[in-house]
Amino acid sequence: MGTKVHKTIAEARKHLEEAIPNIPARYKASTARADWETPSTTEESEANYRAGLSESMAEDRRRIRIHAAGNAKFKSACELKGAPVIGERIRQSLAIYERNFAPVMSAMIAAADAAPAKTRDPMANIDQRLKPVVRAAILAKTR
Repeated sequence: MGTKVHKTIAEARKHLEEAIPNIPARYKASTARADWETPSTTEESEANYRAGLSESMAEDRRRIRIHAAGNAKFKSACELKGAPVIGERIRQSLAIYERNFAPVMSAMIAAADAAPAKTRDPMANIDQRLKPVVRAAILAKTR
């Protein structure tokens, strides 16, 4: 029987690095054909999701894993991954933001315009001027 020869981690990394130029096109083609919605909304899928959440909560996994990751890992990821792309991602999403927020903003403006005059009583101003604007925003988001 011959000696097994295994790939080293350095070789595996090199092969992955060589594949990187092809990955975006393959990813785009694969995701264009994918259907995540149908299998993700079955009764079995929902039951599995609920069971997984219950198990995770019973074992306190969220808190344990947050402590295991710690602030250093979070901050490093923000600096190295988030900061370089956040501005461009926001720029790319401006049309979506405008489309989604326009009805909310219109409802808030209409409620503010309909509010009674400001009084000297700050609590009355909250109840009569601020709360109707917040209520209008909430209602607009749920439509």
